[in-house]
Amino acid sequence: MMNKKVILDVDTGVDDALGILLAIQSGKLDILGITTVNGNVSLEQATLNTCKVLQLAGAEHIPVVQGADKPLLRSSYFEHRVHGKDGLGGALKDMPVHKQAENGHAVDFLIEQIQKHPGEVTLVMTAPLTNLALAVMKAPELVHQVKEVIVMGGVVQGFGNVTPTAEYNIYVDPEAAKLVFKAGFNSLTLVGLD
Repeated sequence: MMNKKVILDVDTGVDDALGILLAIQSGKLDILGITTVNGNVSLEQATLNTCKVLQLAGAEHIPVVQGADKPLLRSSYFEHRVHGKDGLGGALKDMPVHKQAENGHAVDFLIEQIQKHPGEVTLVMTAPLTNLALAVMKAPELVHQVKEVIVMGGVVQGFGNVTPTAEYNIYVDPEAAKLVFKAGFNSLTLVGLD
């Protein structure tokens, strides 16, 4: 049985670090790459954290590609109170890092990989949706080429984790979320707080 082709889109704080480790250790995923975005921490910190996690997991062969360094229209809103100043609660602060991000931009990487593997790529979005929104704006046809999009975000019933009604990933870039939700993907699954 072939492994599912995925791209992880992350703003690596504690939750995404665990998600990356689980994805690698599952043995069921062909991780084409990991794209990073401004969210829990700055783009630079999210990228550094992602490289550290891949080093820790012995998975340095997985490419990391930096994306958007701010939301589409709003100012950045970091979540240091939850994830610590470095996004990982200081867990890997003394780790020497030799894994580096690839050249290029996450938006182009997403488009290239989706077009290279039409109908096969699952996007696992555990960060604000800025990179995917920019990719849809640049190459609208990709919405019909993606197998599925899985989004960690939102809250339908219950309480948000930023405001009484807002979940962090959607709150940080609601314009990007709106664009992605209305784009017309064949399969879009929202995994909310509830």
